[in-house]
Amino acid sequence: MLVVNFNEVADRAINSGPLLKLQKFDYKMFEVTSRLVKEYSIKYDPKKPIPSDDDLADRLFEAGVKLYAEMGTYCLDTERVIQFSEEEIRNSLFELSMMPDEIDIGDGTEKRSLYKRKIADPRKPLIVGGVVEDSPIEGRDFVQLYKSIAQERIIDGIYYGPPPKKIEGKKWALGSPLDCIAAKSAVGWMREALRSVGRPGLHLLDACPSALGTISVCDPVNGLRKTDAITLPTISELKVNFELLNKVAYTLHYGCLRSPFWTSIVGGFGGGPEGCAIINVASALNAIMVYQVAGAGYIMNSSILQNPPVNTARQTIWVRNISMQALVRNTNLICGGGGLTSAGPGTEQQLWEIAALGIHTSCVGGHIFHGARKSVLVKDNQGTGMEPRWEGETARAAASISREEANELINFILSKYEDNISSDKAPKGYSFNELYDYENVTVKNEYYDLYRKVRNELEEKGLIFD
Repeated sequence: MLVVNFNEVADRAINSGPLLKLQKFDYKMFEVTSRLVKEYSIKYDPKKPIPSDDDLADRLFEAGVKLYAEMGTYCLDTERVIQFSEEEIRNSLFELSMMPDEIDIGDGTEKRSLYKRKIADPRKPLIVGGVVEDSPIEGRDFVQLYKSIAQERIIDGIYYGPPPKKIEGKKWALGSPLDCIAAKSAVGWMREALRSVGRPGLHLLDACPSALGTISVCDPVNGLRKTDAITLPTISELKVNFELLNKVAYTLHYGCLRSPFWTSIVGGFGGGPEGCAIINVASALNAIMVYQVAGAGYIMNSSILQNPPVNTARQTIWVRNISMQALVRNTNLICGGGGLTSAGPGTEQQLWEIAALGIHTSCVGGHIFHGARKSVLVKDNQGTGMEPRWEGETARAAASISREEANELINFILSKYEDNISSDKAPKGYSFNELYDYENVTVKNEYYDLYRKVRNELEEKGLIFD
């Protein structure tokens, strides 16, 4: 079999994949990654959060192929491993290399070409930014918050979801009738926000957690169009369930885009940063083999600490950056990243953390997907349009800088917040209503002045903004 189609993937998940207890799969993950770290000489250098070693990136990619060929993807519902041979994996990579390296997102005047970028690519990244999680309150609050993002012309698409915690004042549960209503309500409010700023065709990236919610919002008139996308998380590490597989099955028939993402855990079953970087490459192969992303979407590459669960630590920046280099150099995937910060909106620390996310993602060929938000939200409506705007500005400014230049910048930026990244030290931040004029959807002077301060410091360090 040259290429494994989704029906075969589903059969391996349900019927023919080898049975294995979850604990044994996790222990095997640790054993195999530990062995491959040594075998392929994968070494983390904390002084170089942005490595410039092409051979390291290529060795990392080969280690990721070996890991995925040994491990496969674990289906939690059946306790079966969706196993692929190395030949099947490499055949799929070859097929991917033959496909167009760009896709269209959005409609009408908001139609964009989302293209595969290279390391230090002078072509600017696209910015799909948003407020992650269910912090927004239903109704007008939701609309006003997302208007603040949609009105920023740097934005090429919006990531939103899950839906608000309450619908008509009532909590909803996954798989319940209110799940369907919550999903439909959220996408309706998103469409209202886009129309209100004159951008009805803007690309949407939906994050409904259930297959029911995802299927409910697939509607070319009032919901997700075929030029929009759904998120497909990989359960850490290298695990899926029927909810996720059902999303794939439906979207293959509906025809919208898919955006797989993963978040390897530093200190988890991959061990340290080196093992997690290998897992990130293997997770991209899961996106190709199981989530069928080839020619039909884009991927978001991520890694977090166990505590605090953020992407902006030195170790996780290295994991994300070197694994992105491995994927950009060795696959035809359209890659990107978003991020979780320790500090909250309206604080100088979060602006520095967001700058680190934008710069390290863009300089090695990534776009901005998923935006940036505080890892643990502590208020309702905790997000604004300023955060994705700032991430987009830093990403565009860093698009063509060298890895050596980026490394110097990232070390400077890390010095601004690294000692305060723990949850007990990072500032909690503010809500949308505290940072923006609610009625006019304009940023308040105090927040804007803080943004200008951080931007000016980066300009003094040589970063050139549009």
